[in-house]
Amino acid sequence: MKIILDQLADYGLWANTRFVQRLQREADEVLDRNVPSSFPSLRSTLLHIRDAENAWHARLRGVPVIWPASPERAIEDLLKYTLQLRDLARSYDDADLGSTVLYHDLRGNEHRQTRWHMLLHCFNHSTQHRGQLITMMRALGLEDIPANDLVIFQRSLPK
Repeated sequence: MKIILDQLADYGLWANTRFVQRLQREADEVLDRNVPSSFPSLRSTLLHIRDAENAWHARLRGVPVIWPASPERAIEDLLKYTLQLRDLARSYDDADLGSTVLYHDLRGNEHRQTRWHMLLHCFNHSTQHRGQLITMMRALGLEDIPANDLVIFQRSLPK
């Protein structure tokens, strides 16, 4: 389990970095243009990923969630939260990953889950929204959309 979660944590940082680096080339007008999706713009989707990764990081550590993670609206702000989550995930051993955490969702409902379930959800959640980014970028007519399939990341790893 640890090797898989470590790889997914690394993959999340790799994929988020690719999107941030690509979208930094776009003007604010493009980043904030309304595109029908779960969130109304490229920027708001990236910041939602940031806020969710920060929330799960807080829950895993047993500290209160701050939502949004920051008032910062620059898309590169996402990467410090992704790095923080990646480092926390990689710090866990198998016993940590199997331990149960008590936390509250944003509505105040209490939940208990193992750390590995929480991490797996968070990594999957970010992947879902990166897929939406691709669709939004296509709808906006943007080019050079970053390939972000897990297999592409895996092929880049040392053999």
